[in-house]
Amino acid sequence: FKLGAVENAAKSVSTFLKTKQETKRPPKADKEAHVMANKLRKVKKSIEKQKIIDEKSQKKNRNVDQSLIHEAEHDNLVKCLEKNLEIPQDCTYADQKAVDTETLQKVFGRVKFERKGEELKALAERGTGYHHGAMSFKEKQLVEILFRKGFLRVVTATGTLALGVNMPCKSVVFAQNSVYLDALNYRQMSGRAGRRGQDLMGDVYFFDIPFPKIGKLIKSNVPELRGHFPLSITLVLRLMLLASKGDDPEDAKAKVLSVLKHSLLSFKQPRVMDMLKLYFLFSLQFLVKEGYLDQEGNPMGFAGLVSHLHYHEPSNLVFVSFLVNGLFHDLCQPTRKGSKHFSQDVMEKLVLVLAHLFGRRYFPPKFQDAHFEFYQSKVFLDDLPEDFSDALDEYNMKIMEDFTTFLRIVSKLADMNQEYQLPLSKIKFTGKECEDSQLVSHLMSCKEGRVAISPFVCLSGNFDDDLLRLETPNHVTLGTIGVNRSQAPVLLSQKFDNRGRKMSLNAYALDFYKHGSLLGLVQDNRMNEGDAYYLLKDFALTIKSIRCVIYLNIDFRFFNNLFII
Repeated sequence: FKLGAVENAAKSVSTFLKTKQETKRPPKADKEAHVMANKLRKVKKSIEKQKIIDEKSQKKNRNVDQSLIHEAEHDNLVKCLEKNLEIPQDCTYADQKAVDTETLQKVFGRVKFERKGEELKALAERGTGYHHGAMSFKEKQLVEILFRKGFLRVVTATGTLALGVNMPCKSVVFAQNSVYLDALNYRQMSGRAGRRGQDLMGDVYFFDIPFPKIGKLIKSNVPELRGHFPLSITLVLRLMLLASKGDDPEDAKAKVLSVLKHSLLSFKQPRVMDMLKLYFLFSLQFLVKEGYLDQEGNPMGFAGLVSHLHYHEPSNLVFVSFLVNGLFHDLCQPTRKGSKHFSQDVMEKLVLVLAHLFGRRYFPPKFQDAHFEFYQSKVFLDDLPEDFSDALDEYNMKIMEDFTTFLRIVSKLADMNQEYQLPLSKIKFTGKECEDSQLVSHLMSCKEGRVAISPFVCLSGNFDDDLLRLETPNHVTLGTIGVNRSQAPVLLSQKFDNRGRKMSLNAYALDFYKHGSLLGLVQDNRMNEGDAYYLLKDFALTIKSIRCVIYLNIDFRFFNNLFII
């Protein structure tokens, strides 16, 4: 499950095979290959010169003979060089007969300009490769295609093997213990062993994994599927976009209703369905108030931009809020009137704001307590500029006022019998014996004047108005309504763990903008190289998406100056 270990395992297999080949090669084989390569370069130059001479010269017969000699010499050198550099069958796991040369070169050509393209090509020639989530689509596709065709015989992989990747194999080896290796992942990965139509039985091996863990994996039941909260503000906006902009209105309406009515969470739970209807109304109210929908439910304003950046909710909503309030225009003042260039200070502040919105990656609190030396990066992201921070607080307060009202309304759907029952001991405080108890009656009387707060949390003096505060934990709300404060589209300017320690944001985006070193992010920001690369790529693509969506409507020249990876 560790990316570095997966890559190193594949490289070690390749290194072993290379060492084996070197021990079998004649002592002067490398020198001969070098000499032939030099001769080949000279012959190629001679052929090119001969073509120029042929075009100008009138002595065609003599020139044709000379060209044939050069071509024959070229072909002979190519064959000798290929034979010299050919990998013996016992020094590679690759099945050369599984894929023809043309297809193989086409597959290799697709990753020519990818970050790990050359490395994967070298590994593939030895019949091995690796597969994990930090690889690009083309890199993963190379490994998957060649493995399915049988050209690759050994592939090391992380949990991506459990994510439906179509790579059936004869045997699966679990070579590393991990907290992520649970019953579900074990079933998914071990299920890849045994190829349909080729193997009657698949083999599963465990290497360096404790016997108790192995027994637990084999005997444990797969956890039941559970639905998660199916709606979000941006999803509702995207559904409204589909309903209003679809080519076939009736078909679009049917698709929208299917999404809203048939969530796994609401299956056979009518109370949850009622709650989702209220959340849908809350979302519509928010979208109308913020100017994303008109009174008829038609998209308007920056609805397209928000829906385009749906995977960044709530940062997409906060970004548009900053944009509408004119904060970006106030920040991005050119160096002189009429200029298209901005100062370095302005650009760094802009990247700082965008990193807070679209590059949110937290450090664990203990990381700040450790004493590390940083050589290139600042590592910890500074707070938002004061005007942006004030605007964020104003946005959050506005959202929480509406969301608290929603919680008060939806609390009428709560199962109060369960709310008055302790979760572990199952002791109820609703029976007749509790009514006769003066102590219980006195304690439970604190629920008066509170609607959305759990009766047990009321004992600590919490009121409904406390829901407006961002630092109020989620568990203070009624547990049976099926929704809590995490469904509110608010963006925390500061985050704390359960012990009250501040969690700082990783400044990888701003640091890379300043020094441009991927190695610096690996050393100072404590990031995996693959993760850092694709996080930066996603950050740059987000900026590019923003620019493309709004460039036609607003003068956003300052986005042109940001880096593009």
